[in-house]
Amino acid sequence: MRDFVRRRRWARKCKLVTSGPWLEVAPIALRDVSVIPESPGVSGRGHSIALWAVSDKGDVLCRLGVSELNPAGSSWLHVGTDQPFASVSVGGCHQVWAVARDGSAFYRGSVSPSQPAGDCWYHIPSPPKQRLKQVSVGQTSVYAVDENENLWYRQGVMPSYPQGSGWEHVSNNVRRVSVGPLDQVWVIANKVQGSHSLSRGTVCHRTGVRPLEPKGQGWDYGIGGGWDHICVRANATRAPRSASQERAGKQGLPNGPSLAAGAPREARGPVCC
Repeated sequence: MRDFVRRRRWARKCKLVTSGPWLEVAPIALRDVSVIPESPGVSGRGHSIALWAVSDKGDVLCRLGVSELNPAGSSWLHVGTDQPFASVSVGGCHQVWAVARDGSAFYRGSVSPSQPAGDCWYHIPSPPKQRLKQVSVGQTSVYAVDENENLWYRQGVMPSYPQGSGWEHVSNNVRRVSVGPLDQVWVIANKVQGSHSLSRGTVCHRTGVRPLEPKGQGWDYGIGGGWDHICVRANATRAPRSASQERAGKQGLPNGPSLAAGAPREARGPVCC
């Protein structure tokens, strides 16, 4: 009863300082922008890079002429819509998904390097009784967040049927999601149990994501508190395997996966379609 313990709460603050400079592309106010740094299946300097954006008025725009040699591009191309949009995302194989302000989702058909704006929008029904607010597309995965902070995964997305078959609930209390070029899934989550109370704006990483289980298995809770936005779109390189793993994989040893004849090896760099 007479013992006392002094507690100290340690906090670390950081500030990002960039030298720039920033180059203003065009006098158009944007509310969302999406770019895939590596165009799948294309190699060499100077190839075009897919970049889409949504203006503050809800107009959908496609940036033409974006490349490594000309990162600012040449001009904006207006893509017609029937209603204002709120979010857009371009993924592998030039998959373009968007969310309208009424909460419905859309897929842009026939987008390719030779036809960067595609030809038409396909309406994708939202999850039952939910209004979507943000979408993010990776190499093969499509995730969306609704206004009630639910995270959804689009099932059945494949080259022969890119619109997918339905939405599957993954998690709640998710504010924002970012899917990388290798289908990495990172989110900003709310109501995460912290050291003292429930934390808002916690950076979380989806674990166990693999081709046979694209939704993953759980969450790895990382940096907590006060984050509003996250983007992992530039991470297009797989972690290199060690020499022992390489030898084990070739010889079929227990400490590494065996490769059957004709089996595809794991990609080391940007994933190709």
